[in-house]
Amino acid sequence: MQLLILGVIAIVIFILEEYLFTASRYFWVGGIVPVLWTVFLAYLVVVNAMNLTVREYALAIIAVIIPYVCWGNGYQRHQRRQS
Repeated sequence: MQLLILGVIAIVIFILEEYLFTASRYFWVGGIVPVLWTVFLAYLVVVNAMNLTVREYALAIIAVIIPYVCWGNGYQRHQRRQS
C-alpha cells in the first residue's frame, strides 16, 4: 500500500514538474521539487533499507531519475514557446 501511495505522489509530481514548475524563465526553479523528492526518497530508502527488495530499489532509482528528465523536457518546451 505504501508503494502505491508513493507511486501516485510520484505521478502527480512528474505531471506538475513537466507542465507547471518548469514554466519559469529561471532554470533552477524547476529543480526545487526534484531535489526535495530525491532527499525524501533517500530518507525512505535509508530508513527501510533492511525491508526493501531489489524491485523496490529499482523503482526508487527510476522515481529519482524521472523528475529530472521531466524538469529538462519542461524547461526546453517552455524555451521553445518563448522563442
